[in-house]
Amino acid sequence: MNEVEFYLEDLKSKFSKINPKEYYLSYSGGKDSHFLYWFIKEYLKDNQIKVVGINTYLEHQQILNRINNNSDVVLKPVMKPFEIKEKYGIPCFSKIQDNVIYYYQNGSRANWVMQRINGLDEKGNPWKFRINNIAREKLLDGSLHKISNKCCTYLKKKPAYQFNKNSGVLPILGVRASESIQRKAMYTTCFTKDKKFTPLHDLKDDLLTKIYNYCNIEIPKIYDLVTKTGCMGCPYGSWKGDTVKELALVTDNQYKFLWEYFRESYKVLNISNYRQLTLF
Repeated sequence: MNEVEFYLEDLKSKFSKINPKEYYLSYSGGKDSHFLYWFIKEYLKDNQIKVVGINTYLEHQQILNRINNNSDVVLKPVMKPFEIKEKYGIPCFSKIQDNVIYYYQNGSRANWVMQRINGLDEKGNPWKFRINNIAREKLLDGSLHKISNKCCTYLKKKPAYQFNKNSGVLPILGVRASESIQRKAMYTTCFTKDKKFTPLHDLKDDLLTKIYNYCNIEIPKIYDLVTKTGCMGCPYGSWKGDTVKELALVTDNQYKFLWEYFRESYKVLNISNYRQLTLF
């Protein structure tokens, strides 16, 4: 038994711990959730676990096609993107930093907020958990636009929460601890405190790639160009160049929508409107 076969059998044993009628697959169409889709449908041959997708209005077309084709139920956001922007603000730097900025812009001067803004811990020592210099400077001089990390909350988390509540079933999440420091702290076992099932929490990138290749699992061509396929044009991908790559892939109408939605964040992050002559 090779490494891939061993992992698949181990994953099968994890699924034996749940009642299929009590869980559904939260399906985004990305690599992680699609691997779970393949595993449930092809490896386990299970037709009891429902597949639930969410059309955020910001999906790449190839990913949206996957959601529509493979989901038993497709949810819609509880608020549309521009409604979220008007009420709460838009993403810019990172989820953690934007959360700090949101609270500061809405009047909070709590210790945890000021510590992250000033970069000092409770004893006044330099602290690595702080917002970056550009964010701090613009926030404190009042030139920063309205920012929040609530885009994901209302496009994805809220509709999923409502589905959980109304259906009485819990999600199987394709989250992996290796994707971020925050997730490494949050996902340490197959079950969260509220009994969500996270069977891939310990799966590493290199093994996932081996599984895809060994089992010949389909990968959308968009992955030849970007490493992740979240919401199109999201500024959170700017630090590794994915935002610019995504903007080069979308249609003119999609580009116009994304530029209007993320305009202020793109300006702060120096993402240029290179297609403006054909759009405006």
